[in-house]
Amino acid sequence: MENEEKVLPCADKLALDTKKQAEAAATVADYQRNVKLAPYKCQHCGLWHLKSVY
Repeated sequence: MENEEKVLPCADKLALDTKKQAEAAATVADYQRNVKLAPYKCQHCGLWHLKSVY
């Protein structure tokens, strides 16, 4: 299993480079679809993702 690539658990999530970009994406989701999201920095890849806020 030498050539087995490691897939990060966040591989299927939207990934943004900065907190500012993630905050903007969350604002757009709220405005366009009334979906409340919050940015968080991923411990696996170091990029920013969005999570649901209830």
